[in-house]
Amino acid sequence: MDSKRRKPPVSILEIARAAGVSPATVSRAFNRPELLNPATRQHVMDVAGQHDFRPDRLGSSLRSGNTRTLGLVLPTLSNPVFADCFEGAEARASQSGYSVMMTVTHYDPALEAAAVHRLVGHRLEGLILTVANPRNSTILKALSHRGMAYVLAYNESAAHTCAAVDNRAAAQDMVAHLAQLGHRRIAFLSGPLALSDRARSRLTGARRTARQLTLAPITHYEMPTHTTADKALVADLMRTPDRPSALFCSNDLLAMDVISTLKALGHAVPEDISVAGFDGIRYGACMSPSLASIEAPGFEIGRTACHLLLQQIEHGGTRSEQVPHRLIAGASAGTITAGPARRLSRKTSC
Repeated sequence: MDSKRRKPPVSILEIARAAGVSPATVSRAFNRPELLNPATRQHVMDVAGQHDFRPDRLGSSLRSGNTRTLGLVLPTLSNPVFADCFEGAEARASQSGYSVMMTVTHYDPALEAAAVHRLVGHRLEGLILTVANPRNSTILKALSHRGMAYVLAYNESAAHTCAAVDNRAAAQDMVAHLAQLGHRRIAFLSGPLALSDRARSRLTGARRTARQLTLAPITHYEMPTHTTADKALVADLMRTPDRPSALFCSNDLLAMDVISTLKALGHAVPEDISVAGFDGIRYGACMSPSLASIEAPGFEIGRTACHLLLQQIEHGGTRSEQVPHRLIAGASAGTITAGPARRLSRKTSC
């Protein structure tokens, strides 16, 4: 029976002796890897692996009062851009020996406070979060009051540290692209604007460019959720005599559902109407037609937000960083022509 008992865990002192380094160097290899040169760190990790050594993070955090854990609060993981954001934040955190705890709010401002309080209860070092509206967020005020380090991801704010694309400029680029394709009447589709400052900024940028290019004023259609099209509303839109020739959706998942809804209603994209999205998710390139979009790189936004947060925690000071966006000229946004004639020419060419 005694032979089946587990062996006592290997201590950090034993690993230090086996590796020929100090205990402090072993500790840094696991907790502050950026402080060691790569060869030393790898040597320590190899020796630790040979002895099946795992650091007691709980005990260490209780002794030092430092958990080396960051929190991440996102609206959802059903949208791939937010999953990419988590991966980017986690990759950057691990480089400095931090872990990431995550929760989602389902685009519900009422859940933001509960989500943040749950994470803060785990004695986090800091938070990365996406909120509905930074201007009136009670959560951000509470975090500032208690001195908790935090960085916004995707939200743009002059009053808070953030990592985001320029949503207005990105939307302007898409409207300019649609105008170059000949579209003069463009509609903007989104979920409830009160739940997403990103959608509001994109609508503002789209309308600004429409005015600058003397296009028809951009009409806004609000869907019940951020990622689901309202079939009845889309059907009514397509029946209007002065209907738009292009639909610019506030995100790619909504654009994909709009395209699916249009096809279910008997309309072709882009022959009958063009559709564009925003986010640049990888699946968009695999669609038929491929999705026209603005790439707002989630991995880079998460990585950048985490980097800014670690700078706050370890060096003090705050600064924001803008992440570049990119226009994706997908086939779902086509040159404006008469729908029936274009369909006929495509058929006869086969």
